[in-house]
Amino acid sequence: MTLSIDIPTDIEATLRFQLGGDLEQRAKEELATSWFREGQLTSRQVASLLGISLFEAHAFLKKSIASLPMSIEDVETDLAVLRESRGT
Repeated sequence: MTLSIDIPTDIEATLRFQLGGDLEQRAKEELATSWFREGQLTSRQVASLLGISLFEAHAFLKKSIASLPMSIEDVETDLAVLRESRGT
């Protein structure tokens, strides 16, 4: 799905000056963080939305001061991934 937002040119210029970089990516990050805080997205969905790994999503959410509630299933899956990556 593509989401399009019309932003007046003067506001776009201000945002680019203040935030720098890719406004589209920044908007995705802000939406992902907000929806995660509201319980609308899981950390896995945040990772998918942002095109990053689950571990990168956890770091991103921690940096964004979003709490990381994890279910038992989340913990077990993360543990299995860690064990697999270590070959144990």
